[in-house]
Amino acid sequence: MEELTADLDPDKFSIVLDHQPQDYEAQAEAGVDLVLSGHTHGGQLFPLMTIENHTDLAPDDRVYGYEKRGSTNFIVTSGISDWAIKFKTGCRSEYLMLEIDGK
Repeated sequence: MEELTADLDPDKFSIVLDHQPQDYEAQAEAGVDLVLSGHTHGGQLFPLMTIENHTDLAPDDRVYGYEKRGSTNFIVTSGISDWAIKFKTGCRSEYLMLEIDGK
């Protein structure tokens, strides 16, 4: 992440699209403003939706939702469906819309 963000202007709002939320520490250290992820599908299938975020059992930094670390905002969305299963079984489908007003 440090290498990817090295040439970014810190005065401009930066967004990282990271398919799977597994690198919060490096992203926060790089000082990006917003990280969007969605690989977890909100913990769609049982028992994944019952595993709390930030435990040793969770496969990712966060299964679903919003978190802020330092100045970096993280959002993991459940999305619309799964790649193989076209419906949700353990969480709601969602389409995320963000309004960003600048830095």
